[in-house]
Amino acid sequence: MYICIVKPVISILLLCLTAMLPACALGAVAPVWADSLVLGRVLAYRRSMPVEADGIHTNVYVRYHLKTERRNFTLMAVPSMYAVSRGRREYAGESYSTLYIMDNRIKRAVRRINIGTIPRHKTAMETVMKYLTPDVYAVTMLDNQLLSPFNRHNVGLYRYVVTRLTAGRAEIVFRPRRRNTQLISGSAIVDGVTGRIVRIEFRGEYDMVRFRVSAVMGSSGLRSLMPKTCDIEAVFRFMGNRISSTYHSVFDNPVSLPDTVVGSHDERLMAEVRPEPLPPDMRRVYAAANADRRIEAAESDGGKEEGKVWKKVLWDSFGDYVVNKTSGRFGADGRGAFRISPVLSPLYLGYSGRRGLTYKVELNGSYRFSESSDVSLGFDGGYSFKQRQFYFKVPLRFNFNRRRGGFVGVEVGNGNRITNSDIVDQVKNESLDSLDWEGMNLDYFKDFYVKLVGNYDLSDKWSVQPGLVFHRRSAVDHGGFELAGRPAVYYSFAPSLQVQFRPAGWEGPVLTTDYERGVKAGKADMEYERFELDLSWKKRLRTLRSLSLRVGAGLYTSKSRESYFLDYVNFREENIPGGWNDDWTGEFQLLDGNWYNASEYYARANVTYESPLMLLSRIPFVGRLMEMERVYANALVVERLYPYVECGYGFTNRFFSMGVFVAARNDGFAGIGCRFGFELFRDW
Repeated sequence: MYICIVKPVISILLLCLTAMLPACALGAVAPVWADSLVLGRVLAYRRSMPVEADGIHTNVYVRYHLKTERRNFTLMAVPSMYAVSRGRREYAGESYSTLYIMDNRIKRAVRRINIGTIPRHKTAMETVMKYLTPDVYAVTMLDNQLLSPFNRHNVGLYRYVVTRLTAGRAEIVFRPRRRNTQLISGSAIVDGVTGRIVRIEFRGEYDMVRFRVSAVMGSSGLRSLMPKTCDIEAVFRFMGNRISSTYHSVFDNPVSLPDTVVGSHDERLMAEVRPEPLPPDMRRVYAAANADRRIEAAESDGGKEEGKVWKKVLWDSFGDYVVNKTSGRFGADGRGAFRISPVLSPLYLGYSGRRGLTYKVELNGSYRFSESSDVSLGFDGGYSFKQRQFYFKVPLRFNFNRRRGGFVGVEVGNGNRITNSDIVDQVKNESLDSLDWEGMNLDYFKDFYVKLVGNYDLSDKWSVQPGLVFHRRSAVDHGGFELAGRPAVYYSFAPSLQVQFRPAGWEGPVLTTDYERGVKAGKADMEYERFELDLSWKKRLRTLRSLSLRVGAGLYTSKSRESYFLDYVNFREENIPGGWNDDWTGEFQLLDGNWYNASEYYARANVTYESPLMLLSRIPFVGRLMEMERVYANALVVERLYPYVECGYGFTNRFFSMGVFVAARNDGFAGIGCRFGFELFRDW
């Protein structure tokens, strides 16, 4: 009886297995472990590639088409968009460049040819062009933006569906587990045997740009880590403006232009190197632009151009420099470069409780003599409206051996207004009691300094930096000092030495010792000796997270009896504050500036944890806009502060960055405050 029952059951099972075998052979039904295996091979593909110490270079062709669907006057304030904020509704252009790539990162880019219909050969929406070279296997696809679904550290942030295809290939569809501007969605066709991504398509929204990217990857070796062709559809929205754009790039073009061809606008030369014909919409835009040029040329020949001179000067030239950053290259092979920040940009505005509203400006220039030597000159300036004070510093540096960090440099600037209560007390005690000392501003001194430094990396672990520093400190209010018969200007001159030790190399913690000794030389009569020790470490964790640690201490072992100023290197207030990327992690946000120069010793500790997906990122809609978040914890011990503790939380998005801080001192509440900075167009 049991045999009769078992035989039919066995027959049914065999029939089912026989029916399933062809389907399994064709890949119609894939077991779960096979899907995981395919994804695992994709995640491991980059590590299987060889490393080329010298890197590679490639010739890349790019074409673009911009269409203005809606615009208003606010478009003029957007970096790189001033030129398209008026006039035509459509623009097009092309470029041919050479990219030098090391470790799958673009180390240098030389633009050989650039043509287009945007006035003065400008390029609009440059921020979108970085999407043309996505690093699909790295933690982030674009520098520190967009967490890649095909990096093993980011797997927990995405959901995957693997479908087996024919010819040994598979399709992987990925979706983010949480809506956030750092996450993307899309699909990829992969080689199921090697794990190589054959083609990828992804979409998302970052920094007011909604994008869709489609890339065909290279076929073998290191070229397979880069796109062979890449297409972008992007839409930019801001304050009622809407600009749609398309980009198309072709890599590994066979035509290599001479090194002397840099920044050319030769349309005939572009026609020779163009790898494929132009699409009809671009030919139409080019034809319309050429027609306008012919009309302008005819008006110029007829003497009708005189009335347009002021328009071109005031609108096209002056207006462009006011709202846009100015940058360019000069010299053979573009060895020289300069960059000037715009006069009007919200990115350079900031706010803190102590300094109030601040505005800064930056100018930078450099010239490269060789791969290991160059010279650079900069200017950083900032104005505090609350303090009514302008701060500046001008660094000049000559790098003679970049591989060993060898450089010599000089920096000129004015530091923070510094206090010296001992000098003030001496003036008060030696003078008439009838004078109204409280009505005089005797506590603060202006500081002008000149620093000369040199640096050399003895190895990956050791660096030495000798230097000389000169200070001229003058009283803000000279009147009280003149009445007391005391000098209102004080000078100091000091040799210094900094030694840096990196026990784990460049990626690990950094231990820095600073020594400075004041000596008498000329007008300088201040003698002092200062030691400082500083340990800092920024540990980069997975998925854009990081942990910043800083511990330090300093003390004055000797000082002049009559006059001296307490002025530390690693414990000072930043006088030209920046935005989110500035060093918020090592500062005390609510500490009164006078405490930086009030103690003969200090001990500090700062801890900051940063993550793109932390607290506000979990809130619907709000979390979609969050880019990064931070938690701060700071502690300080100086004379009469035992201790000072500060905690805070900060976040940044496409519009602004903000931090809220709470402080306590000597076991009592010390206040609450905030720090604010505009982040609009930070990466533009």
